[in-house]
Amino acid sequence: MKKISLVVLTLSTLFTFCKTAEKIDRIRESGVEVVLNHIEPYDLKKQLSTFDLQTVLTIDTENEDLAKAGMGSAGEFDVDGQGNIFIVGFKNLKNFIYRFDSQGRLLNSFGRKGQGPGEIEWPFLDRVFDDGRIALTDLMSKYIVFDRNGNALREFRPRFSISYIYPLDNGRLLVQKPRYEARTSKYGSYPYALRLCESNFAEIKELDHFHWPADGGNEKRLPYFLWRVSSGHIYIANQERGYEILDYDLEGNLRRKIRKEYHPVAPTPAIRKSILGPNYNQPRVARYFPDPMPPICSLFVDDEGRLFVMTYESGDRSGEYVWDIFNSDGVFIGRKSLGFFWLGLQYGSKYAMIKKGLFYGYKEKENGYRELTVQKIIWK
Repeated sequence: MKKISLVVLTLSTLFTFCKTAEKIDRIRESGVEVVLNHIEPYDLKKQLSTFDLQTVLTIDTENEDLAKAGMGSAGEFDVDGQGNIFIVGFKNLKNFIYRFDSQGRLLNSFGRKGQGPGEIEWPFLDRVFDDGRIALTDLMSKYIVFDRNGNALREFRPRFSISYIYPLDNGRLLVQKPRYEARTSKYGSYPYALRLCESNFAEIKELDHFHWPADGGNEKRLPYFLWRVSSGHIYIANQERGYEILDYDLEGNLRRKIRKEYHPVAPTPAIRKSILGPNYNQPRVARYFPDPMPPICSLFVDDEGRLFVMTYESGDRSGEYVWDIFNSDGVFIGRKSLGFFWLGLQYGSKYAMIKKGLFYGYKEKENGYRELTVQKIIWK
């Protein structure tokens, strides 16, 4: 009797699992799985789908001690394995890179301005490794890696322009570059390509590319071409495909496509003001805002492969917007209203992230200064 009950229980559990799995709409296109997500999240049993935030640390860029140390702005940032925070400021007076410990105390600064060895002119933050090494792209012409104390470990100048370079865990490089050679005229438009390369920059394959509109598009916010790397995933969003995100592995194999239905959003005064500031109503900037807005504003990932996609839908409070949450299988599981500084989040730039259960993001103060807030994530 016990054996029969065990069989019945096993079959019942298996049926329940299959029934849950069948609720996820999937199709295949050219041999690739496509996850079809709808307006409402899927209800997956025993999977936490939203969270609360509890502030544990704030780094105020208006701080006088930071100003005395030469920090003039707060730009891209990343975090190493010990929780040390590296902030790259474009308007700094002496050094571009500032390193803080996990308690927000300034440890050191480095990355002197200049054109010589170990010097940088206009850095874009590529990645901070767990051991504190920091990789940057400088002025679209140089790739440089420092150790956590500011010693240059590698400098390389490719024979082509580069926007961002993300060093992957398998030793390869994810390289974003403009393809000027594809222009049809001297001032014509050209695509931006995202390519997987060997460590010596030899190209393996192109993962995606985006054609900037011939009229220059919207240099303030639109169009979008975004990508993020985490937990063996390379996620790519391209405005040309709408609300669809490609999910590659680190070898450049397309694992799945993630699609979602969405509500069109008109360019409200709040959106216009958030992007352009006090001059948002001037006629000359009207072309910055298509109607409806694109479905995606930005995205970031956590270190477990979850995907967080910012939409233009208004959040619960003023200044907040709705973020769609997907699990590592590309399934839409929930949404969250979040508010923080979100301009300039395109490409590989880093202004928001989740690492080891902590959410890092900028918030803008009324006087225009930014605060980097670190908040504990409490899933529920």
